[in-house]
Amino acid sequence: MNKIHPAPNFAKSLHDSPSIYPARAVLNVLTISTDTTLFPWAKRTPLAGLRAVLAIVLALVLGQRTGHASAGAIAAGAAFTIGFAIFHEALASALLSMGLLTLGIASATLVGSLGAQYDWLVLLLVVIAAINYGVLSDLSPTAGWMGMQCATFLIIASYFPRGLHFAIGRTAMVVAGGILQMLIFTGFHFLRHARSESIAPPLTQRLRLRAGQLWTRLRDELHPTHETASYTLRLALTLLLCTAIYRHFHIRNGYWCPMTALLVMKPKWNATLSRSIARLLGTIGGAAIALLLARFVNFSLPVILICVVVFAWAAFALQAVNYAVFSLFVTLYVVFLFRSGGFSQTSAAHIRLFNTALGGGIALLIDAAGKLIALQRTPHPAGPAQNFVQ
Repeated sequence: MNKIHPAPNFAKSLHDSPSIYPARAVLNVLTISTDTTLFPWAKRTPLAGLRAVLAIVLALVLGQRTGHASAGAIAAGAAFTIGFAIFHEALASALLSMGLLTLGIASATLVGSLGAQYDWLVLLLVVIAAINYGVLSDLSPTAGWMGMQCATFLIIASYFPRGLHFAIGRTAMVVAGGILQMLIFTGFHFLRHARSESIAPPLTQRLRLRAGQLWTRLRDELHPTHETASYTLRLALTLLLCTAIYRHFHIRNGYWCPMTALLVMKPKWNATLSRSIARLLGTIGGAAIALLLARFVNFSLPVILICVVVFAWAAFALQAVNYAVFSLFVTLYVVFLFRSGGFSQTSAAHIRLFNTALGGGIALLIDAAGKLIALQRTPHPAGPAQNFVQ
């Protein structure tokens, strides 16, 4: 009787075949460049961005008119952040998401400002912020995004050790910016959705349903998966190292370093790499444009404020289209926002570029080290080396 041989595993042989390594390499390049090369224009949100930018306009105008340009810029920055809540899945209602986020970033601002003069306390706070973000990111995308924004505001506030009075004032401006954005959103919401709201489930019912869902997920998070724990550990180490470096070497506006690392580091290595590439390219592009404009154009204050508003609107409109382009406009927005407060446009561009490269590089190194350690601990069958970029 002839011996029956099992059919070869075609998929495995194709995966292990050296002849398809170039194709796999091309696929990997495409995977890590998605945040830079893909442009799903159907996801653009110009009208929503136009509504969200109104709060920024009011904050800047009120700051200039009252002689408190810096306070107006802080309120505008908070309104800018809260404005992005409308593009995320609501926690029972978009207004509730905006309210909770306002409380979160205001609390983070107060704590960060009060602890800013103590290096050891700042390092402890960024670790706590990383753990909070890591846990919330597994609850839901919206909860994770809110955790990331709270960590961002804590990182920024912890750079300015100016005492209790400044901490309260900065926190008050953050709250003011959030309330301003919420009021504008509420006005447009009732103008456009009054009829559809009448047939929607009552808010209390939606709150109970959403709270029950989040509580169930939170109980599950008390026993985190290996992936969640690993990601949270890498993120905490990254923020700890970035913060320690900029504070030890007194890097100007060094908070951009851990903030960049926070924004680009993702649970998967290829996502971190893709986001880092897009963030760096967008920042380089935005800084280059800002430097060219600073060299050849003499901006008056009204034109500077118009630029802040236009770049903020572009960031809102393109936030879901392409991360590199989004980063470009965020960079321009930040540079001109600093310029409106009297900070050198050229210095802002240079400093942001350096800190972005530093933070992104540290995030990549720690993420790569974590990936290598995980590969060494995972048993692999004999054969070609496993693909690193996964």
